[in-house]
Amino acid sequence: MRYVGKEVQGQAVKRVASSSIEVSHVKQYLDYKILHDIATHLGIPALLGERMKHILLLVYTQLITRKSIYKLPEYVDHTALSEILGFDKLIDKQLYQSLDALEELDFTSIEDAIFEKLSAERKEKNALILDVTDTYFNGSRADWKARKGKDGKYDKLIQISLAVTKEEGFPILHKTYEGNIGNAKIFQDTLAEARLKKFDVIVLDRGMISQEALVDLRLLTQKVITGLRSNQKLQKDYLSKIEREEIFQPKHSVKLKNTTVFVQSFPYNEGILIAIYNPELEALKRTHAIAKPESYNHETAKYMGYSMVYHTTSMSEAEVIKMYFEKDIVEKAYRELKSSIHLQPIRKYRISHIKAHVKICYLAYAILSYINYKVKPKNISATYALEQLQSVYKVSLTSEKEKLKWDKIVTLKNEQKKILALLNCSV
Repeated sequence: MRYVGKEVQGQAVKRVASSSIEVSHVKQYLDYKILHDIATHLGIPALLGERMKHILLLVYTQLITRKSIYKLPEYVDHTALSEILGFDKLIDKQLYQSLDALEELDFTSIEDAIFEKLSAERKEKNALILDVTDTYFNGSRADWKARKGKDGKYDKLIQISLAVTKEEGFPILHKTYEGNIGNAKIFQDTLAEARLKKFDVIVLDRGMISQEALVDLRLLTQKVITGLRSNQKLQKDYLSKIEREEIFQPKHSVKLKNTTVFVQSFPYNEGILIAIYNPELEALKRTHAIAKPESYNHETAKYMGYSMVYHTTSMSEAEVIKMYFEKDIVEKAYRELKSSIHLQPIRKYRISHIKAHVKICYLAYAILSYINYKVKPKNISATYALEQLQSVYKVSLTSEKEKLKWDKIVTLKNEQKKILALLNCSV
């Protein structure tokens, strides 16, 4: 190699001997550049006020790295973020101040504006999925007690309700709650959001809805599909009337992704109660029960393998069952929040900072859901796409002899080019 480059900053230059070239910086570039391009496409920067640059830095790094805030200034020096976002020296105090600034913004209007942009890409008005998750945090200034999380650990928790569209998982809204508030109360509070009423059907997991909430839904004429927790009254009034040999027939079968279930419907509470019998689930539960004969109960054993779904729609049994049991999009959203976006655990101590951190994760998930939508035709995920782009660095070169400085982008691989094409982005 006798010389490098024919162009510097758009201008033709003379040949530069390779022996006089030195590498001054190598910075992580393309993954952050793409995140900023997509955030800009979704209109996010314009929504974040005066602290926009630092809020965006927190959003982007939340997707790419697990660094704590106090370690970010050093980390950012090895990336092109300062160039992409347009700031000079970064100190961690600015990032903590950006959390305060984010908490003061009207986040409802931010959610609405982002969803409007996402809807322009793919309109989804049929159904939304609403669910609640919890996560631990290190806050010492919470006045509620520790409780057991889903993994059995006792600690202080916060709960997050999240509504997403059924097909693409685009985020609609979120709310943050104390750890000791029940799911039914969270649902009743979230139900008051007018934004939910833009959708034909709300799909809920069981345990999120109470009898009082069912009454509220009827008054609001809001269509719903929800699981119901089994209790003695429902077992006596409905499940006990099912003849096993009658329900276990091809005409009552509904084929799901991984199994086949059998259903029977009853009028219930001005809607429809669907009893669902799953032979595979019954066999599994009976196997576990046999292993613990001291706790085996013949009365409850009769109903092993049964579950119940309630709905107020005009849909068929099969449509309702498939929509309910194949509602894993919100679970995928929570997995993204807790893994790809590093929601858990929250290493913040002030409650306001904890809520701001959840909003950072919400913004990160909005970007990630858009990337997932764009790359889905090639059966790849947003996480995979970003991982592929991480190796595309920006290299700063200098030639003291020729008094020249210029940047070069690492040559793209074919897979990286395909991802950029899917995202309608460039280097």
